[in-house]
Formats: sequence, structure tokens, C-alpha cells
Amino acid sequence: MHVGVAEFLERTSKLKKKQDKINALKFNDSYVIRSVLQGVFDPRVVWLLPEGEPPYSPCTLPDQQNMFVHQCRKLQYFVSGGAPNLKQSKRELLFTELLESIHPADAKMLVSIKDKKLPWPGITEDVVREAFPNLLP
Repeated sequence: MHVGVAEFLERTSKLKKKQDKINALKFNDSYVIRSVLQGVFDPRVVWLLPEGEPPYSPCTLPDQQNMFVHQCRKLQYFVSGGAPNLKQSKRELLFTELLESIHPADAKMLVSIKDKKLPWPGITEDVVREAFPNLLP
């Protein structure tokens, strides 16, 4: 079984030393990790979805930990500038479908990120800036 994005970030947030967190993020650098962290900390990323958790049915399929990695490119549909001609009702439907297709922990993480929060206090903007100096403005 693979470790999902949410599980990796949760484990990283629990590391005791700041430098260990920075090293873990650097070592596991990927488009997905950067997208998640930008979604939370970058003020240029404006989510076009209502705040709060939408009604959805969590995925019950086994071994869905890597599904978010494969679905991450769909995040463009939910932020300003990504899909300007997409109707809001379709955008919200696509978001619900995404939440229902990924591991439940990743879905909860994605809802938090959309609301510009990270569910793990150990990963701060300062840690992200040190791990990825050019990621945030």
C-alpha cells in the first residue's frame, strides 16, 4: 500500500525538528505536494468554491492513496484563472466527484486546503518557504 498525500503531510507535520520537516518536503518534492502547499499558502491562488465541506460520499474503495496524485491536475478547475468558462454548478459538481474518487483522508485535506487551511499545524508557511524558496510570492 502506498502513502497518500494527506498521510505524508500528516507524518511530516509530526516531525519534531523544523529542519526535518523541511528535509522531508524537499526529499518528497513533487507537483502534487507543491500544488497542495500553494493552494493553502499562496495568496494568488483564489478558490472558486463555497467555504465549508460540501455534501459528498467518501470513497470506500480500497487502496485509493495514490488516486489524488492522478487527479491533482483537476485542481485548475477550482481556482481563479484555471477554467474561466466553467459554470459554477459544474465546478461544484466536479469538485464533489473529485472528493468521492480519492482516499477519504485526501478528501478532507482538499476541503481544508480549499478553505486556505492546513489540517496539520506543524507545516507552516515558514517551513514551506524554506523548503521551496521560489514557490510562494
